[in-house]
Amino acid sequence: MKAIFWILLLSVFACQERKQAMKDKPDAIRDLLIDRSFWQRKAGPQPQGSIVGTHRFTITNTSQRYVYQHIKIRFDYYDRGYHKIDSALHVIERTIEPRSAIKIDTVETKLNKEGAMTATATIVNASVD
Repeated sequence: MKAIFWILLLSVFACQERKQAMKDKPDAIRDLLIDRSFWQRKAGPQPQGSIVGTHRFTITNTSQRYVYQHIKIRFDYYDRGYHKIDSALHVIERTIEPRSAIKIDTVETKLNKEGAMTATATIVNASVD
């Protein structure tokens, strides 16, 4: 009975060390959080009359160790039925220190299709400094 107890106890500790090792690697998708996100549509320059998506948001680095830069973000646009109709990529050329946030005032993207009612912003990747 004692042998089974010790085997179970050791397996629990072995799993904990593995989880910690996974957390020690930089991971922009895990560490960078987009919040306070605002989006609006507006007409683009004439005569084409294209539609432009204007985004404002904050990126928070939740890591206690890693500095990130060249942050690639994907904006996805959805219609009324929440069907994805368009997307755009944008790179933020700023550096974000651990446990800090940066405010992004304006990012404009050209929408290729009309009918976008909502938008999401997702971290794709970033370089570790």
